[in-house]
Amino acid sequence: MKRLIIALALVALVAVPAFASVQNVKVSGEIDSMWLVRDRFNLGTSVTNDATQGNDAYQNLFITQALVRIDADLTDNVGTTVQLINERSWGSNANEGVRVDLAYVTLKEMLYAPLSVTVGRQNLRYGNGFIIGDRDTNDLGGGTGLAGVARDLTKEKAFDAVKMVLDYHPLVIDVFAARITQGTVVEQGDHKNDVDLFGINANYQLGDKWNSVFEAYFFAKVDKNTAGVALNAVDTDKVLTPGLRASINPIKGLNLQAEGAWQGGTKATASSAATVANMSRNAIAGQFVSNYQLPFAKTEKYKPVTQTVYTFLSGESTPNDVQYGWSASRNEWNGWDPMFEDQAGGTIYNTLFDLTNAHILTSSIQASPIQDVTAKFSSTWIWLQKEVDFGAAAGGIGTGNQFFTMRQPDGTNITPRVTSNKDVGYEFDADFRYDYTEDVALGVSLGWFFPGNFFDSANDRTAKQFITSVDVKF
Repeated sequence: MKRLIIALALVALVAVPAFASVQNVKVSGEIDSMWLVRDRFNLGTSVTNDATQGNDAYQNLFITQALVRIDADLTDNVGTTVQLINERSWGSNANEGVRVDLAYVTLKEMLYAPLSVTVGRQNLRYGNGFIIGDRDTNDLGGGTGLAGVARDLTKEKAFDAVKMVLDYHPLVIDVFAARITQGTVVEQGDHKNDVDLFGINANYQLGDKWNSVFEAYFFAKVDKNTAGVALNAVDTDKVLTPGLRASINPIKGLNLQAEGAWQGGTKATASSAATVANMSRNAIAGQFVSNYQLPFAKTEKYKPVTQTVYTFLSGESTPNDVQYGWSASRNEWNGWDPMFEDQAGGTIYNTLFDLTNAHILTSSIQASPIQDVTAKFSSTWIWLQKEVDFGAAAGGIGTGNQFFTMRQPDGTNITPRVTSNKDVGYEFDADFRYDYTEDVALGVSLGWFFPGNFFDSANDRTAKQFITSVDVKF
């Protein structure tokens, strides 16, 4: 016993210097459990490769997502954050394990007062997540515990990055560089097949009576993973995206936002020695958002809020005229690259379709009919910006090709039978939330996606979704 006491005392003495440098430690986290039911996400049974996708037509499972976060201040200007995550479906050992979701250190007033530097795995999100918000885009969470189950519902969104923040209030400038995918780490290949992201974002708050905010940004995704086997092949995929965003509150309760962006760069259209070519990019996208808290005195206690969101994304449908060769093609690629968007999470259309070649119009109303209960009803219409080159057979019906695929919850793609019609479909969602306590919330979400005339009658089945959840934060 004496030896044990002496050993513990020595350990405590050794550990004192390590703990002495920590000024403050905060532990927090959340445990979210849900019951998920999804039906007909393949919109029917007559689809290419449907024999391998049958399990995605109907899902009935339970999912738990647990996060533990530790924030520690080492000094006044040095802070660290580590967040661990475990996501899994009940009864499944696939991809089970604890992953590092966040792991970064922040150095404040580095070199001089306005500069802060953050290094490590961290969240990067700008504006409404229209361009940057999720490392894998929010409909395709990669390498998560929900892979093969419901990848679109993952909470893993962080980037491995170095970020500098220059705070010249009211102007704040972010500059960052992120490694999205590490290529082959070998003697001559470690820099030839990586995927990197670079960006600068300037946010300016006018401080006027409208609470006006303006943002300008430039993001660049450089994908060397398309490199062909030929020496000096012109096949690096580059997406260069400058854009602007504005937010104003012209009257009480009304917020208006507008964002527009253009994409240039090159589109790698082949990756072999025989057929290597690039197309120049020329794509545009825009979004308008209106949030209005109704000012009527009789309804004020219900806190009614209406929202309208219109999104435009240019598309590519007939790139079959690519001029293969050793020099870049003179053709243009007009399809919008979703980059690392983080919008419309939890909806059916977000699971099925990538954010490109589309008009998307969403209207919703939210209110609190009774205390601690919030109800929201949303409707979304989707139609193509450009007709899909689907290779029609007799009767004007063909199969979507590489320019239109439909994603399943496990992240795989299927190819439905489609027509030349641009009407993709309509979705209705109903969401209910009950704040049981300030830390515990109960939720129910219902969704229906009704396929439009774009889909052949063999693929016009209504997709349905039911989610009930218990969310606990601590």
